[in-house]
Amino acid sequence: MRLRKLFLRIMLWSLAAAATGGVLAVLFGGGDLIWRVIGTGTVLAVASGLMLPASGMVDREQTRSAGLVGMGAVIVEFLLSLVVIWDVPLLLFGRGYEEPLLLTLLHFGLGAVVVVFFLKFRHTRQAATAWLPGVLLTVATFCLAMIADWLQEPLEVRANWWETTGALAATGALTVACLITLPLADWRNWRWGGVLASIIACVLWTGEVWIGSGSDIGLVVFCGALSLAAILAYTNLALLCPLKEAQTWLRTVTIVALAVAAVLIDLFVINDEVFHSTLLDGSLLARGAGAASIVSACGTLALLVLARLNRNIDYESFTTTPVQITVICPRCRKKHTLPLGQAGCPTCELRIHTRIEEPRCPNCGYLLYGLKSDRCPECGTQVR
Repeated sequence: MRLRKLFLRIMLWSLAAAATGGVLAVLFGGGDLIWRVIGTGTVLAVASGLMLPASGMVDREQTRSAGLVGMGAVIVEFLLSLVVIWDVPLLLFGRGYEEPLLLTLLHFGLGAVVVVFFLKFRHTRQAATAWLPGVLLTVATFCLAMIADWLQEPLEVRANWWETTGALAATGALTVACLITLPLADWRNWRWGGVLASIIACVLWTGEVWIGSGSDIGLVVFCGALSLAAILAYTNLALLCPLKEAQTWLRTVTIVALAVAAVLIDLFVINDEVFHSTLLDGSLLARGAGAASIVSACGTLALLVLARLNRNIDYESFTTTPVQITVICPRCRKKHTLPLGQAGCPTCELRIHTRIEEPRCPNCGYLLYGLKSDRCPECGTQVR
């Protein structure tokens, strides 16, 4: 609590300093020094604000690693921002690195957010298999981005590195999406097909960037692998949405629409790049893919809304909050309000022991308050 108050004070004083500097710069036409001071105060205020949620995660055992990584990332981002604001490379080496430093700020910030996200949810059942590959792929993507940002080579070479970074980021995201809720021991699970398809697409994409074979068969395999990985990854994520039995048709329609859009896009690309013919109407394929994409996008938004409406309120646990209960003493028939656990009737001194047990799913521990179905809305386990 004291640490959070300290961050709040730093943020408020930094905002005050930035506002004061801004007023002075406007009134008196301040030079670069005042604007650098304003930038420093603003960055310090933002860093202090970001420290608040990170310090909150440190207080909890399961999210402590995520909080520590988040606090370290905020400090690194703050220091890099100071280097950019005060143009330290120009002062030390007589040469500026504005573009690489700004790109480093961007890529490090994005990577840190992703790593903190995986570390925060690594103890959950859904992310038990996906969090470590997610962290490793994020670190690898950041390393490739650093090569592209700082490489002193012609723009064509740097473009290859950036495209390789994008290939790993895109296929890595599909891989992690397929690994969610996937048991490692279940090698026959259909989600492994998405992981394999993502790997194949990444290899073909990277090979095309650096080798440039331009093979028609390679393009067909790449389109099919990437589409299959996207369909399976989306299906896996859609299955996480808790829906009632009367709402499951929406998930089916959305998945089918996405699959139709992916197939039509593949046919459009293959027909245009491989056959170079009018065997299929390209405009018709494009319109069909657009229509299916609209249905899939609208269905996705509807799934998110329904998932939010169907989730039970996560009530505070009775085991950590003092709770009282009103009972009628079985001996003297008087009504009393007693605390949970060991208590006694104030009238006749009868010892009374009370206990409250929350209705939770035996598989995932999800709270089942107000459940009308016979299955857990989180994991689908039959509870009645």
